[in-house]
Amino acid sequence: MSAGWMAFWPVAVFFLGGLATQFTGWLTYRRQQKERQQDAAAALHERRESFELEHLQRLNEALQALGRATAQAHHADMMASRETRLYGGGMLPDELDEALRVANQDVHMLVGLVLDDELREQVKEARSALNQLGGMLRVDPREADAMFMAGHQRVSEAQDRIAARIREIYLTSTAAQLAR
Repeated sequence: MSAGWMAFWPVAVFFLGGLATQFTGWLTYRRQQKERQQDAAAALHERRESFELEHLQRLNEALQALGRATAQAHHADMMASRETRLYGGGMLPDELDEALRVANQDVHMLVGLVLDDELREQVKEARSALNQLGGMLRVDPREADAMFMAGHQRVSEAQDRIAARIREIYLTSTAAQLAR
């Protein structure tokens, strides 16, 4: 071999080593970048689930409070109807009126934060069904009682759906943590 080729090999090996180092560095950078993106996506998903879970739990409690307050108001109106033979039209005690107002306000505020469109609409309809009782003035108590039962059935169905979504969040969250 000539002296020119002998000088070429060390230089070639040097450049090839540099290229291999650069390529390995690039691969490492790409892997780390992908891991960072996956970590960011996982953190975003976790924040979303945490947000949804917190608000669904609060909404479920608010629906329960609205159902309780509505039941108390309905009971008061039913007791009053024993004397008048007509449902509604009387004034509710201030405490009960305030409980209804607060419960309605809480449900209204929280329902807007529900991420699932169908669930959000179901809760709105349930709240509306319960609130129809407030507009029933001087009607047959049996009609009001049927309306009350229908409203509570819709609230119960909405709460069942909320509970199913909460369970789903917990199950997917647990499965994701076990997969890591």
